[in-house]
Amino acid sequence: MKRLISSILSIIALASFASETNPSVGLVLSGGGAKGIAHIGVIQALEDNDIPIDYITGTSMGAIVGGLYAAGYTPAEMMELIGSKGFTDWSTGQIDEKLEYFFSQPDPSPALFLLNLGENDSAKVAPMLPTSLINPLPMNFAFMELFAAYTAQCNENFDNLFVPFRCVTSDVYAKHKVVMSGGSLGDAVRMSMSFPVVFQPIELNGVPMYDGGIYDNFPVDVMMTEFAPDAVIGVTVASPSKPDSRNMLDQLESMIMQPNDFPFPDDRGIKIHINLEQFGLLDFPKYKEIYAIGYKRGMEMIDSIKTRIPSRVSALTRDVRRAAFKSATPYVVFDSVTVTGGSRNQNEYLRSLFPHSRQENGTDTFGLARAKESYYRAITPGKLQNFIPKADYDPADSIFSLHLQAVVKDRFRVGLGGYISSSTNSMLFLTGGYNTLSYHSLNTQVKLWVGQSYLAALGSAEIMLPTAMPASVALEIEASQQKFHEAEKLFFETNTPNFITKSEVFTRLLYKMATGRRAKAEIGVGYGHLTDRFYPKQMSVNAGRDHGIFDLGQVMARWEYNTLDNQFNPTGGARYIGEIQGMGGRFDYRSAPENDTRDFDTHPVWIQGQASALNYYGIGRHFAIGTEFNLLLSTRKLLPSYDASIVAAQAFHPTPSSYNSFNPAFRANSFATAGIIPVWKLTSTVHLRGNFHAFMPLRKIEYQGAGEKPVYGRWLSNPEFFGEVAAVVSLPFASISAYGNYTSSPSANWNLGISIGFFLLAPRFIGN
Repeated sequence: MKRLISSILSIIALASFASETNPSVGLVLSGGGAKGIAHIGVIQALEDNDIPIDYITGTSMGAIVGGLYAAGYTPAEMMELIGSKGFTDWSTGQIDEKLEYFFSQPDPSPALFLLNLGENDSAKVAPMLPTSLINPLPMNFAFMELFAAYTAQCNENFDNLFVPFRCVTSDVYAKHKVVMSGGSLGDAVRMSMSFPVVFQPIELNGVPMYDGGIYDNFPVDVMMTEFAPDAVIGVTVASPSKPDSRNMLDQLESMIMQPNDFPFPDDRGIKIHINLEQFGLLDFPKYKEIYAIGYKRGMEMIDSIKTRIPSRVSALTRDVRRAAFKSATPYVVFDSVTVTGGSRNQNEYLRSLFPHSRQENGTDTFGLARAKESYYRAITPGKLQNFIPKADYDPADSIFSLHLQAVVKDRFRVGLGGYISSSTNSMLFLTGGYNTLSYHSLNTQVKLWVGQSYLAALGSAEIMLPTAMPASVALEIEASQQKFHEAEKLFFETNTPNFITKSEVFTRLLYKMATGRRAKAEIGVGYGHLTDRFYPKQMSVNAGRDHGIFDLGQVMARWEYNTLDNQFNPTGGARYIGEIQGMGGRFDYRSAPENDTRDFDTHPVWIQGQASALNYYGIGRHFAIGTEFNLLLSTRKLLPSYDASIVAAQAFHPTPSSYNSFNPAFRANSFATAGIIPVWKLTSTVHLRGNFHAFMPLRKIEYQGAGEKPVYGRWLSNPEFFGEVAAVVSLPFASISAYGNYTSSPSANWNLGISIGFFLLAPRFIGN
């Protein structure tokens, strides 16, 4: 039926075209990054005035627009694509969180950078560094998804597209341009737009190819040589003005892009220059404004175009021809998968992630949607440096085969980072790991935190299970020590006595599983040795410190759903956490010899459950507002000592700056919190954030006085408030913040500070 419809439309199109035979017109589109969106506006102006487009040549963004138009996209469809979240994601290297398994994502880390090291091979040091500013993985699949069907339809001959097409790419090793007239349409367009440093190049016969603008940013000569049309319309968006010396990409564009010396044939057409010097190479969010400028400029030139070019094609003829072309476009359906590039075990494992490999879908074929799910499952763990899909078409049965080339990262990984703060929260972070890629992938890592107030070491080993939904078994061993002071002050003096020290040593065995694409769960058992050291309330800091020592067994279960767009400074998405823990063991209280306190021991047993909900809501382009709720319910009983009870109680820490000081007002065995987090997005990286939280202990732990006995206060009667305002620069590798905060207790407790880096501590044995 599809072939019959295509044949009928083709006959109608040929009849219409025969009645409107005109001199041919070629359209030449220059490069220019996001400025090239103006080309779409010019094309719309040409179509609105029945100006034909019989051939297209383009470079860089001109190749993207020209390739899409040649594949049958209308200007409206191109604008819809550029305005889509998918285009934003792959053009900036962002991975859509809806396509990833949250379970498989690497844990958030305070590392400023991570490097993969070759195994006993110094020659592999160079590949540790990123090969492009933009992550190529989202773009890889997007270009196959966009262009695979049209590559098959034209039989890898660009003359057979809706509009015959050529694009220009650059061989920087041979130092000349290469004109692409066939092969993979997606690869050809991507080669033409691979701006050095920004985008990773695509190889042609083993040679990496770069942006065509290096040797020919306005391929008029390609149009004349390849097609020799009767008339030419050239559209250039290149900015002749001096680039902004503060902008690295503007500087690169000025140094790299070379004008073509081929003279424009003014006697056979018209050249249109669009002034877009106020826009940058990556200003894609301003696509509507750029399009409008292009359309306006195109309409301004229409009278001149009509005078120079008498050819016309009716909208009906063009629409029928386009419909005929689209009706003949094959559906992309795969019947086989092959993977190369890794070891045999690695290739077999990656292949197993695709549905046809396990016959998951119950049929012999699967489509792009299932292929995309599998592709993103493969890249989510971060073990692939590159994963390049290619759709090969078999016209005999109209079915595609999917071939993927993997570039697997080296197994050893090291990282360095930390958190620099005006308080005593500053720390250095080091990490190292060994990770494999197979049916039973092994992930091992060691993490170290070294700071004035915080020391921690975490070792973990995780074995992935070959299940339909991602799952694993993990073992964690951790030791940590955190020191608290009585208050936070700007640039806290190091000789101030430590008020409280909390130490933990624990091990935990966990079974983890994905419970959806953005959710995960874990169940486990553990044992912990926890020590609290503190000055009793009635003693001077010159006295010795008492010790509270827990030896506890634990059973736990935890579930998390997470769609936050940034784990440290989010502006969108949500996070929901539910956790339940059962504890039992021994508690020993040991007083310092010089303190007049009594030793004792108990055998506490309790259950506690915790739930939290964090949601961000967009309010226009520049504002968002978050809401956060926390609830902790516990059957834990008070210990015989007030000091031991308040130190062992769970604390509420709404922001990194609240971790440094020990504040009894924000500690309880059970409590609820509610907060509001307004965000003003001054730019994509600079935010003004507020954190305003109410804290309500279900019953406050109070000091009775005589005998140091703790007692519970009245129900829901001691609310507290925490507020903070921060100016934040959120970068991919770090966060820079200047903040001021206030706590209601102690009274009038104001603090100011600055910080650089990501604040993230090791997991806690009881709660987090």
